[in-house]
Amino acid sequence: MKTSVFLLILFFTTTFSVAQNSRITGRVIDRATNKALPYAHIMFQDYKLGTSTDEQGMFAFNVADSLKSEILIFTHVGYERELLKISDLEKQRLVPMNALTEGLGEVMITPVQDNRSFTYRPEWRYETVGIGNMNAALYPSTIARYYPKPDKFEAAAFLKEITVYFYATEEQKGLSPKFRIHLYNVDENGLPGKDITQDIVVTKPVGKNKVDVELLDQKIQIPEGGFYIGLEHLFIKENEYFEVKDYYINNELVAEDYRNKRYGPVYKGVFAPEESNFKIYFFEPGGWVDIRTWDITYNDREGKYVMPEFRIKITD
Repeated sequence: MKTSVFLLILFFTTTFSVAQNSRITGRVIDRATNKALPYAHIMFQDYKLGTSTDEQGMFAFNVADSLKSEILIFTHVGYERELLKISDLEKQRLVPMNALTEGLGEVMITPVQDNRSFTYRPEWRYETVGIGNMNAALYPSTIARYYPKPDKFEAAAFLKEITVYFYATEEQKGLSPKFRIHLYNVDENGLPGKDITQDIVVTKPVGKNKVDVELLDQKIQIPEGGFYIGLEHLFIKENEYFEVKDYYINNELVAEDYRNKRYGPVYKGVFAPEESNFKIYFFEPGGWVDIRTWDITYNDREGKYVMPEFRIKITD
């Protein structure tokens, strides 16, 4: 996997540098209000490449002229997705998106009591690992983990607080990256489904190894079938950092001190054993993929898979 990802990076770097390129810029907005949509997700439909809009809804990327007939997919929490050819985007620059008319999540008919509580705690008994851009920073990635509704709540249960943990690296020192938290219901196939809350973008404090996200004021009722927590990297300027490493193919050095652009934060997780029953999915352009089936190598950790860790407080 590491070799193939590196070759893919070299392929696109070589292709785009040799071919005639164009600079594509634009802005994503709400169709009804004309307000900017920050941190929208932009993906090539047929390539594992993508980016994010910035705080003003702006985006920019270089593309080979031979790919101008390709289609981009624009998504944002609470909005219908938009598909647009790159050649059309060159003409109009603005990408208006329609707000979802059915709203997000499920209708809450039970008031929050906040009398009883339950806490999911991190599985720190396993070996810890940093979870960064698992797709070699080719497109904004999301990793999601499933949690059932606790049995002690026979009636309604609500999310009170989520703690996200971070993995410290020297390259990220001084960085205060933004990231998005998704809360999904479970679809008919057991996969992450629709977002059940409004847009949640969080900033990691400099030098901190965790952040507590209070959710009680949003009154997010946990579906009977449980929920997924998803963490999405945002490909924006303030999240950038670089890793410098050597690359080998068949034990032969092919690139020395190669600078890889990455986007923070690096989440803290664990290596879970393959026989465990945790449900972890990674989002690719084609949809959600069980992380157990993902072709990724961790040297002597064969038979294990990465899993993000959270502390989740739930109330009635």
